[in-house]
Amino acid sequence: MNSIVKNMVLLVCGVFATTNIHAQQQVKQFTIASDIPGLTEGALAYVLPAHTSDTLAVGKVSQGTFVLRGHVAAPVLAELHINAMTYPLPKDEIMKDRIVMLYLDNDSYQVSAAQFDSIPLSYELGSSPIIRENNYQVKGGVAQQQYQRWHNALWPMRQKAALTTLDAWRYKFGGPNHGGPQKPDPQKALRLEAIADSTMKVYEQQNDSYAWAHPDEPYSLYLWSQHLNDKFRYTAAELDTMTLHFRGNKDVKGYEAFLKGIATARRYAKGLHYQDITLNTADGKSVSLSKLVNSGGYTLLDFWASWCGPCRASIPKLKKLHAERPALKIISVSCDKNLADWKEAMQEEKMPWTQVILSQNAKLKEQAVNAYHIQFIPSLVLIAPDGTITYAASKVQEIISQIKAE
Repeated sequence: MNSIVKNMVLLVCGVFATTNIHAQQQVKQFTIASDIPGLTEGALAYVLPAHTSDTLAVGKVSQGTFVLRGHVAAPVLAELHINAMTYPLPKDEIMKDRIVMLYLDNDSYQVSAAQFDSIPLSYELGSSPIIRENNYQVKGGVAQQQYQRWHNALWPMRQKAALTTLDAWRYKFGGPNHGGPQKPDPQKALRLEAIADSTMKVYEQQNDSYAWAHPDEPYSLYLWSQHLNDKFRYTAAELDTMTLHFRGNKDVKGYEAFLKGIATARRYAKGLHYQDITLNTADGKSVSLSKLVNSGGYTLLDFWASWCGPCRASIPKLKKLHAERPALKIISVSCDKNLADWKEAMQEEKMPWTQVILSQNAKLKEQAVNAYHIQFIPSLVLIAPDGTITYAASKVQEIISQIKAE
C-alpha cells in the first residue's frame, strides 16, 4: 500500500475539521464536485499536485457522487484520482485509479463524464491516458479555463505524438499481448521510433510556441519551467530573456520558484567551459577528463551504466556515429557501482572508443555528478573544440542533429 493510501483514513477523518478551520480563517478554498455515472459507492477520490504524493484533499463517494474541499497556495497542475474499488481489496486484486487532469486554484470545479469507465486509468500498459483525456470535462476556475484552451489547441498533435509513440512501443516491446509481433523487425522498429521522435518534436515545438505566446498564464510558466531541467541547453543570455518574458505571470509563487530554477540553470548554461573531473580507467588508475578531451575537435561524453536498458540500446547508434564521424571523440563514462558488471558489459558491447568510470572515491564521484548534473542516464554532453559545452541530451539522434547544425 503506497504512502498516499496509508494517509487516506486520517485525511478523510480530518477533512471536515480542516474545512472548518479554513472557514474560520476565511481562507479561500477549492471545491471539486463530480457528475459521473458509475462511481463505486464508498470508493476514495483524492487530488494531489501532478507527479507528487502530497495529497491536497480526499473524500468518499456517497450516493453516487463526491465533493473534495481544500486549499492551494498557488495554481497547480493537479491529478484527480478516483478509485474503482473500495478497501479492503479482494484477494489478489490491486487498486485501480482513474485519473482526471486539471489546473487547480481556489475556485469551484465540476468534473463530468459520460461514464466512470470511460475516464482513463492512471496507468495503462500498452496504451496511454492521454488518448482518452477528451472523455471527461472539467469546468470552473480561470486557471482551468486557460489550461483547457491550451489542451484544445495542442490536442491534435498531442494525440498524434502519443499514438506514434505507442505504435513504436507496441511493435518493439508489446508482443502479441499488446498488438505487437512475436519477432519484431529491427529496421521497422527503428523507422517507427524515428516517426515517433519526429512527431514528438513537432508537438514540443507547438507546445513551446503556445507557452511563449501566453506568458501571463500559470500553465505556460509550468510548461517553461520544465525546460530548466535541460542542462547545457540555454545560454546565460537566453535565461535572462526567459526571466523577463515570464515576470508578469499571474502565478506569483510559481514565478519565485521559476527564478530559483533559472539560478540553477545558470550553473549548467550552454557555452560554459567544461569542468575537469577525475575518472578511473579499467585498470583502476586515475585520469583527468582534461587528458582525454579532444582539444582540436568535438568530444562527446556518454554517461551510462551496464544496468541501464536505454543506455545499452543507444550503443549501436553510438557505434554508427563513431563510424561516420571518426573525428568525433567519444568518451563513455560508466556510472556503475560494480566494477565487474562494468567490465562484463564492455566485453559484451565491444565499444571501440575511450572507456572510463566515475571515481570510486565518494567525494570525487559527487564532484563529477554535480559538475554535469547527472540525474538520469543515458546523458550525453557535447564539448566543442574550444572547450565549451554546446549541447546535452539523452538521445544520440539529438546530438547528431546538433553536430550537423554547427
